[in-house]
Amino acid sequence: MYPSEQHSAQETSRKEPWLAVNLSRLLPGIGQIYAGKRLKGYIILLSHLLLIGIGGWLILGSTNNPLIGIAVLTAALLVLPIWNLFDAHQSARSANSLRFESTRKQSKDAWLAVFLSSFIPGLGHAYLKQWLPGILFFITFIAIAIVAVSKNSVIALIANLLQIVLILIVLYHVYNAAPVRREQSQRTIMLFIAGFVGISVVLSTILAAATRQFVAETRYIPSGAMLPTLQINDRLVIDKLAYRFRRPKRGEIIVFSPTQTLQKQNFHDAFIKRIIGLPGDKVQVKGGQVYINDQPMTETYISDKPQYRWGPAIIPPNSYFVLGDNRNNSYDSHYWGFVPRENIIGKATQRFYPFDRAGSLVGK
Repeated sequence: MYPSEQHSAQETSRKEPWLAVNLSRLLPGIGQIYAGKRLKGYIILLSHLLLIGIGGWLILGSTNNPLIGIAVLTAALLVLPIWNLFDAHQSARSANSLRFESTRKQSKDAWLAVFLSSFIPGLGHAYLKQWLPGILFFITFIAIAIVAVSKNSVIALIANLLQIVLILIVLYHVYNAAPVRREQSQRTIMLFIAGFVGISVVLSTILAAATRQFVAETRYIPSGAMLPTLQINDRLVIDKLAYRFRRPKRGEIIVFSPTQTLQKQNFHDAFIKRIIGLPGDKVQVKGGQVYINDQPMTETYISDKPQYRWGPAIIPPNSYFVLGDNRNNSYDSHYWGFVPRENIIGKATQRFYPFDRAGSLVGK
């Protein structure tokens, strides 16, 4: 290409930097492709997907390198995407002529308003100084978010759907509220909104499923077996990553799937108990006291002393002896035996409901 032809091509280039940023927020690299940096864009997109795959494999695979995997996922989901937004903006700017850049900066940017609104509905309107719709959209967003945490699953689902509809309306409205829009039709904003919502829904679904499967989940207490520590209908956070880094400790409250003995008794739901004995420990219950390796165990979390005798017994390798804090009303290891390590789902770390008793369960 001759210099005059290159100059002419640059004069006709009218890339929107904040549209590039919005596109790269959907998927890293897309903004660079839009800006004409196709090779860079495809490299960024491929790197993003590869890093996610490698990080997930290191955390969940047989390599047993969760710390390295978390570092790789952090790079894939945080470091690369943030850098990518800045680079997408710069890539679009560098493709434009000085004349177009000067013209673009003379008015409020519609695509910047869209970018702000995609984080917090109403924020883009505030940037445009459209105060009334901005306040109304923000209040509506907060109200729906409050309803979305309802204990009623149907109401929560409806609220989540309303959030998606609200985002659709906000993004379209804020784009059209901008004083200058350089596209000749509404197709660009409609395609972006469809992509934003579609990818957001897919990623949210995948993230929620992956989080519940591998990182953390919530559970509720259906019985009084862990009284007084845990009460019926308490809502807990179960940490599923803790025991990928270390072994379970005595005194920790764990959730575990039914053992073979329990499955034969038609138990299918998970149990929640406290770890009392570790692999290799000698355990005995007598005289209202639990003994570990012939030493009495101090337990400040029980209300009544056990009124039964059990043991002595040596806990097998990779197995745990668990009891409910409500010692005389708990169907636990003193009835059906030990919990294999592979049955442990995770560690109960936080109570988040009811709010007046919310807090950490560590040390309780």
